[in-house]
Amino acid sequence: ALEEEKKQGMPKFINLDMEEFRDLELTVESFMESIAKFDLNAGIVLQAYIPDSYEYLKKLHAFSKERVLKGLKPIKIRFVKGANMESEETIASVKDWALPTFSNKQDTDSNYNKMLDFVLEGDNYKYIHIGAASHNIFEIAYVYTRIHAINDPIVLEHFSFEMLEGMSLQASQELKEMHKLILYAPVCDKAHFNNAIAYLVRRLDENTSSDNFMKAFFNLKVGTSEWKDQEQRFLNSLKGIATLNNATHRTQDRNAKQSGHTTYPNHPFKNESDTDFILKANREWAKKVREKMHNAPILELYPEMDGRFEDPNLTPLEVFDRIHHKKIASVHLADKEAILKALEVAKSDKSRFSQKSFTEIHALMSQAAQLFRERRGDLVGISALEVGKTFAETDAEVSEAIDFLEFYPYSLRVLQEQNKKTKFTPKGVGVVIAPWNFPVGISVGTIAAPLAAGNRVIYKPSSLSSVTGYKLCECFWDAGVPRDALIYLPSKGSDISEHLLKDESIQFAILTGGEDTAYKMLKANPTLALSAETGGKNATIVSKMADRDQAIKNVIHSAFSNSGQKCSATSLLVLEKEVYEDENFKKTLIDATLSLSVGDPFDFKNKIGALADKPNEKVIKAIDELKSYENYEIPVSFVNDNPYLMKPSIKYGTKKGDFTHQTELFTPILSVMEAKDLDEAIEIVNSTGYGLTSALESLDEREWEYYLKRIEAGNIYINKPTTGAIVLRQPFGGVKKSAVGFGRKVGIFNYITQFVGIHQEEEDENALKNPLSEALEGLTQKGYDEHTHELKRAIFMAKSYAYHYKHEFSQTKDYVKIRGEDNLFSYTKVKSVGYRITEKDTLSDMLGVALACLISQIPLTLSIENERANKDLTFFLECLKALQANAPIVYESLQKFSEKLNAFNRVRYLKSGLDLLHEQASTLGMVLATAKPCLNGRFELLYYHLERSVSISYHRYGNLGSRVLRRPPCHKSCCAEK
Repeated sequence: ALEEEKKQGMPKFINLDMEEFRDLELTVESFMESIAKFDLNAGIVLQAYIPDSYEYLKKLHAFSKERVLKGLKPIKIRFVKGANMESEETIASVKDWALPTFSNKQDTDSNYNKMLDFVLEGDNYKYIHIGAASHNIFEIAYVYTRIHAINDPIVLEHFSFEMLEGMSLQASQELKEMHKLILYAPVCDKAHFNNAIAYLVRRLDENTSSDNFMKAFFNLKVGTSEWKDQEQRFLNSLKGIATLNNATHRTQDRNAKQSGHTTYPNHPFKNESDTDFILKANREWAKKVREKMHNAPILELYPEMDGRFEDPNLTPLEVFDRIHHKKIASVHLADKEAILKALEVAKSDKSRFSQKSFTEIHALMSQAAQLFRERRGDLVGISALEVGKTFAETDAEVSEAIDFLEFYPYSLRVLQEQNKKTKFTPKGVGVVIAPWNFPVGISVGTIAAPLAAGNRVIYKPSSLSSVTGYKLCECFWDAGVPRDALIYLPSKGSDISEHLLKDESIQFAILTGGEDTAYKMLKANPTLALSAETGGKNATIVSKMADRDQAIKNVIHSAFSNSGQKCSATSLLVLEKEVYEDENFKKTLIDATLSLSVGDPFDFKNKIGALADKPNEKVIKAIDELKSYENYEIPVSFVNDNPYLMKPSIKYGTKKGDFTHQTELFTPILSVMEAKDLDEAIEIVNSTGYGLTSALESLDEREWEYYLKRIEAGNIYINKPTTGAIVLRQPFGGVKKSAVGFGRKVGIFNYITQFVGIHQEEEDENALKNPLSEALEGLTQKGYDEHTHELKRAIFMAKSYAYHYKHEFSQTKDYVKIRGEDNLFSYTKVKSVGYRITEKDTLSDMLGVALACLISQIPLTLSIENERANKDLTFFLECLKALQANAPIVYESLQKFSEKLNAFNRVRYLKSGLDLLHEQASTLGMVLATAKPCLNGRFELLYYHLERSVSISYHRYGNLGSRVLRRPPCHKSCCAEK
């Protein structure tokens, strides 16, 4: 600026605008630091709707006065009311943080005038220039009167009025004749016209907001009721100065004793808020965590099973941090003896944990949640040290862990309240095999759910995150969970499969890991009740109707946060032809990616931390194999040749069927593909075989509808990143190759049902008469006395299944109302069911399966050895005729049926012992549904449906658009719509 002044012989002015609250402190500090040594004309903006602006005004005034006293030019501050209210409301709602602005317009106006009072106090105006930006003619008249009342030409020289071109033409023409007026006009070249949309939205909002002066301005006449209303509003703002509270609204402080919302004993669920690192107190807290970790002692860890299993024969795993290769711990891995001992301890239930009431366990879970709140820093720090995760990444995990601890016992309570005739009992001993990429969140969730149901858990952390796993176990133990109910068992995965999973006393297993691991577990025990989330090859589609800048922002976060080591991470970017050929899009994508800083997670400037492990064979193949039509726009590289510090890379030109199209890499490598249209883009995504997360970037709601009907994924996002699922808001889990088991999502009411026995013998009030129940009632009148009991049971099944299908399985629910978002939970039917009838299946068992399929409208195929293989088969077939069921029955051997298991999405086989069918299913990664049909449709129909989460961001820069017109606003300070 100074050089341009010299060249052109004209004064230059640099102005730094102000955006959202999160930028306030950084903007002010950057402004002062940047111009401190230079004698130039510079200015900054303060927004009156932020209470903190008053204190920042004092700080900036002191800075300007010091400049003037040194002989430098004073700064200019433009006073505005605030231009991002809707955006602030949306951020506050999404993050569940306090709204940083005043919640009513009068307080904003009062603060504007309070700031004016400060400048006009004494000789303060001599050391600063002020731009009074407003279109409110009462405000303009007031400022004009105040400055002209001071008998000093300096105040007139130091004050100017500022308005926007086209907002108040008549007022601006009058004002320019009376005082210095700066009129702003937006300028934007055609190439960047999208950037003007946010500006336009703000102006439209100002002209339509009920509290905004501009809505009344165009029809305003002196003396009318509208005039008097605006006059009184202004006078009220002056009166409000005396009582105005300028304390910041964002007061979260991780240094203080932490407390939070608990669901115990009978409170509703509420998500835990992440840390707001914008706040200075929280940044200081992070520095303390860093200092503590840098001075942390080396740990010596052993398996824990009602006491420490110290055995000199155990092999130690030496753990080093990923950046400086400093030793963190020695973790002694359990051998066969230790594993068998752990199983023995768990089975013995010495603490009688399984006999505790669910309410007693709920209290323990909530106490554990409180310890996670208090030890947030320790967990964030050890995760950064051990696996290289940034503070922000693990902080969100801790919040999720707290959510799981509060939600799962709450969900069981809700299910009990809604199903009063249903009895839930613990299943027994289960195994949790946790991943390293979410060492806190996923570990806690998969431990908390079975514990909340009264089970004992043997927890095997990943060998890459065993130290973090131990620290979270301490939170459970210190909360009162017995060590024989939660056993810490670091070990090799192969030893767990060989010595633990094969034992018939293991009632269930939970895995978060690769599909190959899930297959190995089922091979070790084909009858294992396995619930596994097995990753994904996730894609974001960007259509030509997208906001391309927003798309880039979301893709960058989805692909590269946590170094791409999220099962939900976007590793495929599928661009519609027009976007693929858009050189500006490509350049912006590359520039944004190159701006990401990679390095030590304890250096807070780094956006991306370390890989938990060195690149494996798949990654090396992806790096080395480059097809002739592919090109690395950003080649793979490493910081300081450290194999754990991989920088983000982008490869253009990948085609369908290529290695990186179909292979999950778990690294920050983004493959970009071209699709001629949205239809082909969806086909490319679905053809990976996985179905965990998927996203569409488009502003066209017709494309949303088309996409949602065709995409095959468990978690679907529109105009959002593919990562960051939140308990109850966006329950998480996949379909196809991304799930082994029944696909029950974590963070929703159904998840805990996998870990309880469900028993119901009495009818309840949740019943709906329907043609199927009436058909069965008709049979009871025909003299089939020997089947009366079973028929009555089936009749209630028909009523219960119909009721729950109507009220649960055919519904779309938004459990957590968030401003500007739809978070929709729903079910999709499995495409086909195969039912292998055995000799021990009762009539109500067979009818239960048939009724579930008929009510859910799912094709059913029946398979049985022969006509004599079940004594009730003949009457069952008679019932099917009465039900008008079109279910083919195939007489075949078990071997023949096993050979066509792949033809079915779900197989009902009410036999849990190991046999040919279980063995064949295990080779296909299939878990058979062996539980007898439940009398209650709320639980039986889960076997016939898959769960789906859809999260749509429909706001534009916070503006809700036409959605405001669809339902009345909430008028609460946290949101404008709920």
